[in-house]
Formats: sequence, C-alpha cells, structure tokens
Amino acid sequence: MSRPRVLLILGYFDWFAGYQEAALAPWLARHAEVEVVASDRVSPMFSDEHLSRLGIPRRYEIRSSAERGLRVTRFPCAEWRGMVWSGEARRYVAAQHYDAILQVMPGQGLPLAGTLIRSKAYRASLYGDNSAMWSHLSPLARVAKGAAFAATKGVAYTAVNARAQAVYGYTPETVGRLRLFSAGRAMRVLPLAFDPERFFFDPTLRRRARAEYGFGDDDIVVIAAGKYQDKKRLDLLLDATEAALATIPNLRLLIAGVDTTTSAAPLLQRVAKSPAVAERTTFRGFLDTQTLNEAFNAADIGAWPRMPAITIQQAMGTGLKVVIPRNPWVSHLITNGAGTYFVESNPEGTEQLTQALVSEASSGLADNARGARVRGNSWLGADRVAHTVLSDAGLVTS
Repeated sequence: MSRPRVLLILGYFDWFAGYQEAALAPWLARHAEVEVVASDRVSPMFSDEHLSRLGIPRRYEIRSSAERGLRVTRFPCAEWRGMVWSGEARRYVAAQHYDAILQVMPGQGLPLAGTLIRSKAYRASLYGDNSAMWSHLSPLARVAKGAAFAATKGVAYTAVNARAQAVYGYTPETVGRLRLFSAGRAMRVLPLAFDPERFFFDPTLRRRARAEYGFGDDDIVVIAAGKYQDKKRLDLLLDATEAALATIPNLRLLIAGVDTTTSAAPLLQRVAKSPAVAERTTFRGFLDTQTLNEAFNAADIGAWPRMPAITIQQAMGTGLKVVIPRNPWVSHLITNGAGTYFVESNPEGTEQLTQALVSEASSGLADNARGARVRGNSWLGADRVAHTVLSDAGLVTS
C-alpha cells in the first residue's frame, strides 16, 4: 500500500531555526511522503549579522533536494514585508497530487497557493499569530496594526480557512484572536513542538556539559536561551538573579543567543554594573541544536521573563524546570510539575520572578525527578503533534 503524500507549504523554511515546521516535518515523514514547498529566502526574523555568525546565506539554492527523510523544494519569490509569492510555485503545486496540504503560517503569502489551486486534498491551516508580535508597539500603533491586519491578512485567513478541513493555532491566544477569521471552522490548539530526538535528557551528557561550562556539582544553573531581542527583557532576569543570590548563593546564569558585540550592548552593560552577577554569568551566542540541547542538560532551570519562544518547549523536552510568566501565550504549557508560572506585577517588577526562581531551586533537581518531567512533557513532542495532524486528516489510524 502506497504511503500518503503530504505537502507543507510555507513562505520560509529554516532548519536551523527549529520552529514548528522544522520539528514536525521529519516526524510527518515517518508516516507519509512529505514535500516542503517554500521560498528561497531565510526568514527576515534573522538579521544579516545573525546569519553571518552562523555562516548561513540570506538565500538558499533554488532546487528540489532530499533532506532528513523528505523533499524540500524551493522557488525564487518576490518578497515584501515578511511575505513572499511565486507564481511558479503555485503552478508546481497545482500540477502535483497530494493527499493532504498543510498551509503553515498563511500570513507569509506563499501558503495561499494551497487555497488557490484545484485539489481534492485534505487541507489544514496552521497559525502562530499572537499579540507578542505587537507588544513592543504603542497602544495607538497596536490599534492601527490590528485594523490593517483585519483588512489584509484577516481577509486572506478567512479565504484559507473556508477551504480547510482543520484550523489550528499554536497557542490559546492564537485561537481566540483568529476566531473572527475562522470562516466558521472550529479552531484547535496545536502546541509548538520539540523534536524528542534532538532535545532529550541524558545524565552522562549533563555531567560532561557541566564540566565543560565549569559548573560545580552544587551550582544551580538558570538558563535563558533564544534569539536575543530587547523586548524579551533579559535585564529583568539579571535583576531577579541578583536578588535571588541572597537566598541561593550558588546560583549561576547561562544566557545563550546573545550577540556580545552590538545589539546586546545594554544588557552587557547591565551585567557589568553588578560584580556579583557578572562573575556568575556565562554568555554564549546562538547555539545550534546539538549545543543547545547540551546547554539545557547542563542547566537546572529555564527562565523566560517576558516573551514566548520555541526554546521553552525545547527545554521542557530535556526535563528542565521552566519559569515563565502567566499569560495567554504560554498558559497551556506547564502541567505535571513542569515548572512555575509567575505573575507580572508591573513592567519593571521582578519580585514574583525572583520568588519563582527561589522556589524552583529548592527541590526536584535530581536526575529521577528530571526524567519524570521528560515523560510528563512528552505531549509536546513533535512525534505526538505530527500524529495528531495526520490522525485528524484520516491518514493514520494508530
């Protein structure tokens, strides 16, 4: 019996970023013949400076190639404000036969091709829109942005969803925000996933990584990981760490994803003002998947002061205890003792964050407790999420 053919169509497909599509695609390919159709561009979320440090060009080769058990086909596209389009890609997709078309982030433009073609394929649309994208704007600018969205992308989303059999949002807030544009379809939460073969806990790896970082056996290591942006407010984590040292003198801080040359200069200056924090803080640049998994294994607690990030789920895949703000972007993540929510009392306040760090540092750091968290967080694994999508499409039964 032939395996079903599944298309993932999206504007940008970057393996190195570890986003939802990169985690799901190889697991979908275990049950189906999967093809990814995308532009030849790297996501504009990554600056030229960032890509230069990683040794990645801004554009990919225009070709179709076998990668990680699936086929990736890239087309030259016109690009404008984070959206891409290719008539050639639309014609290519129209000429293929697929059993299912997964339109990932339709706001990127190219996924609309899956709506514009004639096909009997099952269609599903996947969205990640949330207010975190606009949170740094002024109230007036947010209103203007919302109005522009409703008149442009909102119309496109309604058209996509009208032809879809399933509509997913990555967070509860996504589902709530896009309900107006759901075209009457019931929207469901499809959580951002981690790849369990790339993010896992290994006691031997943990001991080796801690030794390489120079962490002592008694050190309690807090990690903040992800592409650095000012709006993520890592300065608040520095303040909380400084306050927590009065209770946990063996606290250490590992910050991964920070450019130590230009954009993070204010953060580095903040560290320099506090010798106690400076001597306990280790900085690393953007880490590849393997090195990031090692860093998570070396740490004990992961902390994200303000903004959501895929690194939260990746950390949870390693059984790391997580400390995150209680908000609709991440309100669905912590179950089974996986960590602590803290309340954001005011824009500059860190008392609740400090208390959460102290609380999580007091217990549950042993290997057996961490292993239990890995099992408890397995529902966020890409294997489980991919199975959900294929099951909904009627392409797998067990």
